[in-house]
Amino acid sequence: MPARRTGVATALAALLVVVGVLAAALSGPLTLEARPRVEPTWTPPVATDVPTSTPAPAAQDLGEAPPTPAWAQWLVRAVQALVVLAALTALALLLRYVTRGWRWDRPDPDADDVPPGDDAGEELGDTAVAVLREGVQEATRALEDDVPPGDAVIGAWLAVETAAARTGVVRDRAQTASEFAVQVLDATRADPAATRELLRLYLAARFGTHGVAVDDVRRARDLLGVVGQGLVPREPAP
Repeated sequence: MPARRTGVATALAALLVVVGVLAAALSGPLTLEARPRVEPTWTPPVATDVPTSTPAPAAQDLGEAPPTPAWAQWLVRAVQALVVLAALTALALLLRYVTRGWRWDRPDPDADDVPPGDDAGEELGDTAVAVLREGVQEATRALEDDVPPGDAVIGAWLAVETAAARTGVVRDRAQTASEFAVQVLDATRADPAATRELLRLYLAARFGTHGVAVDDVRRARDLLGVVGQGLVPREPAP
């Protein structure tokens, strides 16, 4: 995916900058040394026959430069420590972005964990259900793409979210896209357990520490089949 490759290249360039900053910070301690002062020389005046009552000025011994205060040395060390800490933090974040596609706007994974049994509160018409069927078909095709398992699962669930947004159901401002997709699917006869297991696979692929494997892609395909079989309007309660 060109966009992802461009992002990785940008992250690598920024990584090199961080490494350079870290190397500069660790190359040697900063010191606050007072600039050496040149001791002035005194040339005796030329003797004259006129007696003077004022003695000739003596050379002033200015001495060595005063030492650097202890508090200044500690301040320099504190600044160095902060620079190193900031560089290491940025390095860790960039490595996470390059290896796992970490996003700055990462939501809370638990926010999309919708408990089974929540109703959409609306009845879907035939047109909306047909849009959901097309979304499930698109999600199934996403699982066939020649991409890593995690990207395939993410693409499949995003296709479901897109279809839910196209049904015409009004989305609450407080809802995430995943919560809304679950709500819309719950307005049909789709198996709620299959819907939520598919959502858990998506969350594992996008935010999990271990990601997903090829077996998870097959599992997602089976879950989409189960969801697709239940995509018919729910009969109104008597």
